[in-house]
Amino acid sequence: MAQKRLLVPSLVSIGHEPGFAVKTKAKTIRVRTFQNGSLASTWETQPSEINRIWRSQWVGNLPVSANELHTVELEGETASELEGELLFRNGQQQTAVLTSLVPLRDAGFKFSPILHQAHYNVLFEHFETFVVFTNLVGEGDLPPGPNKLQVEIRNLRSEVLAVTEVDIGFNSTFLLPVRDLARTHGARLDQGLSLRIRGGASQFAIFTVFQNLQSGALGIEHSLPPMYFTEAPFNPNLRARFQKAAFGDLRL
Repeated sequence: MAQKRLLVPSLVSIGHEPGFAVKTKAKTIRVRTFQNGSLASTWETQPSEINRIWRSQWVGNLPVSANELHTVELEGETASELEGELLFRNGQQQTAVLTSLVPLRDAGFKFSPILHQAHYNVLFEHFETFVVFTNLVGEGDLPPGPNKLQVEIRNLRSEVLAVTEVDIGFNSTFLLPVRDLARTHGARLDQGLSLRIRGGASQFAIFTVFQNLQSGALGIEHSLPPMYFTEAPFNPNLRARFQKAAFGDLRL
C-alpha cells in the first residue's frame, strides 16, 4: 500500500502561517518542506496522541518561499483511513479545515489528469477567492513535462467566457486568484462565475480559500472530487464514456 502524506500548502503570500493537527499513534512525525520543487528541509518529532504543530516549529530557520509545500508523514501509523487538520494563522485569527492524506506514488508514476469544478466563489469587492493547489510527485527526479492546467471561466449558464492555462510547478503550492483572473480576461463578476480546471501531472489536494481583504480573515472550503459523486471512473462499462466527456477535448 502506498505511503500517505498530509499536504500542507503555504499561504504566506496572503499573510498566513501554515500548521497542522493530527491524532495518531505513529512512532514518528516527519515533515518535509519543498521549495521550488526540491526538498529543502526534513524535520522529525516523537508525537503525543494529539499533535498541533506550526511551520515556525518544524522549519523556523528556513526563509519562507511563497510556493513551498510541506508534507507530513506518520511513520508507524497502522490506521488505514486517517485525516489531518490544516491550520493557518496570522496573529489575529486562526482557520482550520479537515482533509484526508494522499498517497505518495512511485517514481515515474503516470498521473491521470484531474477534473476540478471551482464553483464556490465570493465575488464581492473586498473579497478574493483563491483556488489553492498543493501537488506532490516526490523526492526523485521531477517529470520532464510541465504540470499544466487548463482553466475555463464560465458563467452560471455554463457558457465558456474565456480559456487560459497555468503551469503550477511540481512539489509546490499554487494560488489561483479567481476575481483577478476573471477581470484579466474580461469576464463580468456581477452575475457570478465558476471555473472548470483540467489537466496536471501530479498528486493534488485542492482547496478554496476566501479572504476578506479588509480584515485578512480566511474561510476555507474543501469539496470532494467527482469520484465521490459518480461511479463512472471505476466502472469498466462507463469509464471510457466518462473520460471522453471529461477530457476528450483537452489540449495541453
